[in-house]
Amino acid sequence: GENVVQSCATDQSTSTAGGTQTKLSAATNLGKCICGAGSFALPHVFLDEGVLGGTLAMTTCGLLAAITMQSINRSRYTVSRIENVEPPTSYVALTELALGGSISKVVFALTLAASLGVCSTYIVFVGQTLASLSADEVSNNIVHSIAPNVDERTWEIITAGTVYPLSLIRNYGVFAFTSALGVTAVLGGIATTLVYGVFVDPGLGIFEALSAVTELKMWPDSIADAFGGSFGTIAYLFCVNFLTFPIINSMKNAEEEYSGAVSSAVAVIWVVNIVFALICLSFYGESTQDLVLQNLDNGPYLSALKILLCIDLLFTFPVVFSSGRQILENSILGETNNNLLDTNGVVEIDEEDELSLALSRAAITAGAVGTCFGLSQLGGFGTVANLVGGLAQGTLAFIVPPAIEISLSRRSGENSVAKEIPQWAVGSFGVAVVAAVTFFTLKESIS
Repeated sequence: GENVVQSCATDQSTSTAGGTQTKLSAATNLGKCICGAGSFALPHVFLDEGVLGGTLAMTTCGLLAAITMQSINRSRYTVSRIENVEPPTSYVALTELALGGSISKVVFALTLAASLGVCSTYIVFVGQTLASLSADEVSNNIVHSIAPNVDERTWEIITAGTVYPLSLIRNYGVFAFTSALGVTAVLGGIATTLVYGVFVDPGLGIFEALSAVTELKMWPDSIADAFGGSFGTIAYLFCVNFLTFPIINSMKNAEEEYSGAVSSAVAVIWVVNIVFALICLSFYGESTQDLVLQNLDNGPYLSALKILLCIDLLFTFPVVFSSGRQILENSILGETNNNLLDTNGVVEIDEEDELSLALSRAAITAGAVGTCFGLSQLGGFGTVANLVGGLAQGTLAFIVPPAIEISLSRRSGENSVAKEIPQWAVGSFGVAVVAAVTFFTLKESIS
């Protein structure tokens, strides 16, 4: 999650023919989807989960997310052979062919929830980061100089107001630079956080930090800590199943190369995130913040880095938001009415209808951005990411793919008990995780 770049939000109607991406290119784009702002919440996740508990949770989540992403791609070709149609190019289309219209509507709704939910975490991230800068009188950073002591909610309102006009833009080429900016900001943030901890605060060196890992808590104190406080945040990072179709559609040979791309991307990001989370936790221990960036001081270079991350998310928001907005517009206005303007902006309707359509779109966008802001008020970044990752992304990653595979294997006559047991196991795990994360997160946010 957050953890989303432009390549993940490309129009999912792209034909499977004519793809140009190689396996390496696809793996890189998947890596961008997985590794993002959510990585800075992982040290606090390991504070709740413990060293071994967090490692086990991330390994399980990453492994099952990779397996189900690969399963989705296999199912595309299986349903293509069964129905004698082209492989479906969207998650909703695949679900409709495999499980029927009713379940596809559920996937439709969950995709909308995931899109808006991920966007809400961006608002929280920007709000928390700018609020910490604004409240810091010691460093006299630029944010404090311009807007001293502005609270988090006010920053979140300002953020929502900023992304609204950006979300009205339909030409996503304007935001093409966010891919490079996002990679630079996230990798720079990870590297800077590690260097700061090694040399500045606590500044005891890398070997002391690594030895301190053995003194940390190994397992979560309770089931509530394991699920309510953290597991959904890991799912928020790894369970990008609903974002993978544009990457699949753009590949030159998705049927043979996509599985390898998924394995490579998940393995590399797993290693980076495990190392980052454990070393940062060894730096700050019980003082580890919801976002580890808040443990860093706000000197000129570090504050510039934090602001760069915020700017990146402000411009990434419209790209990620576009899929949820498109779903809403098509369901409210009707897909035909919503597409009365062609992609070049040439008017195919009279001016009065054009104005009415534009106002309707603006109102829908305002409502969706307002929904994102409302979700951002549920708690800190970890709480919101935990809920989004556990409920929406968890269902789309751990429950729907095995159901699709079981249904298709039975229809093709290739099913057997031995083949179905692993799918039932993944689906049962998904149901348990989604229920536990949702219950404990809501309980924690309400109490």
